[in-house]
Amino acid sequence: MKRGFVFLIVAALCVTVGRPAHSEITENKGLFHQQIKLFTGDAKDSYLLLFPIEVTQPGRVDFEFKLLNPNEERYQRAVEKSREGRKVEPVFRWSFVDSRFFDQKKPMQPGKFQQWVNEANNYNPMEYLAGDEIRGFVRSAKATLDNIFGKKKKKKEVPVYLHGYSQSVRFPDTPANHISLGRMHHDIDFTELSKTQGMYFLVLENFTNLTPELEVKVSFPGTQHQVDQAFSTPPDLAVTSLKVEGDSVHVEVGNLGKGRIADEVYGKKGTDALTLMLSLNGKSWGGVTLAGLDPEKRLQQGGGMASYTFKVKVPENTEVKAAFKMPKFEDADPKNNEMIYSHNPRKLLILPVRAPNQ
Repeated sequence: MKRGFVFLIVAALCVTVGRPAHSEITENKGLFHQQIKLFTGDAKDSYLLLFPIEVTQPGRVDFEFKLLNPNEERYQRAVEKSREGRKVEPVFRWSFVDSRFFDQKKPMQPGKFQQWVNEANNYNPMEYLAGDEIRGFVRSAKATLDNIFGKKKKKKEVPVYLHGYSQSVRFPDTPANHISLGRMHHDIDFTELSKTQGMYFLVLENFTNLTPELEVKVSFPGTQHQVDQAFSTPPDLAVTSLKVEGDSVHVEVGNLGKGRIADEVYGKKGTDALTLMLSLNGKSWGGVTLAGLDPEKRLQQGGGMASYTFKVKVPENTEVKAAFKMPKFEDADPKNNEMIYSHNPRKLLILPVRAPNQ
């Protein structure tokens, strides 16, 4: 059974560290949008998750956290327990750090960071005690966070690798306040990007025996794209133009929707590949895979367009059809996945009949 817990992240108490980006802030293409369950921890040994965020250019990183599936009974018990003491201990904490967080001197090796990016779903801190290779990173992360957010009264200088965090949590007055939001942003300029080499991490911690479920959304300047299927919008691939010109068939296609085509779709081959097929009078002539059709990945984002030319001589009075073959691919509107063109180059010219000697 899914369990959750209601708490409110107070955006006003969130801390943002760093200078604003001086470059123009463009639309972010990088997106991390996941539904995450934080398993149980305690005040001395939090449950911790680490997610790599690869920033490729200066710009703004936007964060949003939303609580899912609250449980009223568990909420009431937690509120009553919190009121017994003078101070409510942190329940949930998130931090945005760069990779210097791990050794506090220099960024992580790019190859190691790329391994995190490529295998993020395989790095599950729940398994690190069983000997997973992430063990060292998790221990290092916990030790560093304990040092930064320790209970010592002496005020500590904010580390250069810490760019934003929140450990301020308050309980809503009534269980009816089930939807809780936390939002903030961090601007990355050229100076910071040169020091971090674009290697950042989102760190999530749970200090209680509760199991809150969160919708976490991080938008950032980059190309990394990790989105749960529940939050993704399907693309809309369409054949937009079909022409016969000389010994060629020219086809134009577009992604008319807002959804993004995943990288793995471009990598599929053989019968699993998304393919643009060409048919002449109902007989298949051949086709081109998505990778061959769109090597620059212009169709990957909504609104993208691409074109392809088939080298084929089309006989007169031929029905030419261009259509997408989409195995195991969700498309928003299958009706526009094909187009048919009747090739009739010769047209009968009718002239008026004239009398002889006229």
